[in-house]
Amino acid sequence: MFGQELNGFFMRHFTLRLPLVAAESSNRGSSLWVAKLYYLCFFGALGALAPFFNVYLRERGLSGAEIGVIASVPPLIALTANPFWGAIADRWQIHQVVLACCALVAGLISFSFGWLDGFWLLLLAIVLMVFFRTPVPALLDSAVMDAVKRTGASYGRQRLFGSLGFLAVSFGMGQLLTSDNLEWIFVVHGVLLAVGCALLSLLLPVSRIPVQGSLVEGVRGLLNRPDYVAFTVMNVFMGIGAAAFINFIGLRILALGGTEAQVGLGFALNALFEVPILFMGARLMRRFSIVQLIVFGLLGFATVYFTVAIATSPTVILLAMPALGLFYASFWMAVVVYANESAPAHLRATGQSLVGAAQSGLGWAIGSILSGLLWDATGGASVFVFASVSMLIGATVFLFGQRSRRAGPKTLMQR
Repeated sequence: MFGQELNGFFMRHFTLRLPLVAAESSNRGSSLWVAKLYYLCFFGALGALAPFFNVYLRERGLSGAEIGVIASVPPLIALTANPFWGAIADRWQIHQVVLACCALVAGLISFSFGWLDGFWLLLLAIVLMVFFRTPVPALLDSAVMDAVKRTGASYGRQRLFGSLGFLAVSFGMGQLLTSDNLEWIFVVHGVLLAVGCALLSLLLPVSRIPVQGSLVEGVRGLLNRPDYVAFTVMNVFMGIGAAAFINFIGLRILALGGTEAQVGLGFALNALFEVPILFMGARLMRRFSIVQLIVFGLLGFATVYFTVAIATSPTVILLAMPALGLFYASFWMAVVVYANESAPAHLRATGQSLVGAAQSGLGWAIGSILSGLLWDATGGASVFVFASVSMLIGATVFLFGQRSRRAGPKTLMQR
């Protein structure tokens, strides 16, 4: 009853005013510009915050262990927030409303960081912000995958605008920021989420698919498949390694004598080299299997992380960052497709959210805690060796698990 009332409210107050949502097939291609702009704003928001957040925490006097804790607790929130919001969106088919609310609240919370001080207040704010922000990319990917299937467009060519947004904002912030004005990262992050993403959420083209069966039965069916379990475990190990890398790459560059500008440049180079791979995404997935692209990405991550571990100057790290962009783009496209085609049609937002829960939730929490302890105990090199080994374990588990894959759509294995 509640679902019918909520959906009715949405239909009355939003759908009639937003022709892009109800556009006919001839207009669906143009409506994908909404998705492009959404990716641009969302990843631009991340580009303002991710490269510099731990630098900001260090300037506030937090230790490596405290930074690790702040980075690890929010992923535990994400572990439940991703499935929670994904299930709500799927159950009542209100993806646009959920996206708009989550983006708006996360952006508003971001503004508060400039006035907060102390470990516990910062921890509370980041937990609340992550609870609302973490489901956004999964819900966005679910909507875009559905749209590109209807129109025959390429997912990669929508997602590459996210890389461009991250590139532009992270590089620009890196040139402007100093230790005296780091609070601006929260202002830019908040504006892009609370204004850009919240408004675009109501314009995003989303199809409503009738619910078939219960959510619990659908998720149980996925987790009864050994190949999907291996996919999930792989995402946990990927999250462990990625957390270690992202949380401490900025500090590693600074520890080797680099500057905040080089931190921003490193992240920008990463994003820049995602673009050509995302642009050629459809061609790559026709030539290589999804499994091959995932394993290729994981092995590439391991190689780059080990290079960072043995680097003796910021220049070596900056030279390695473009390769990371190439590997990440191919990996992420394949993961999104794998998750989308594994889940039933009415549970695709939930399927994408489970990826986020494994990577950005459980994996990120474990990786953040362990890498924080390693940073304090032994220094930067061991953190990135740990990250590299995590990726190798993930690749091994995933590849072994695919041997048990049941016969199914060829699109999962060969495109």
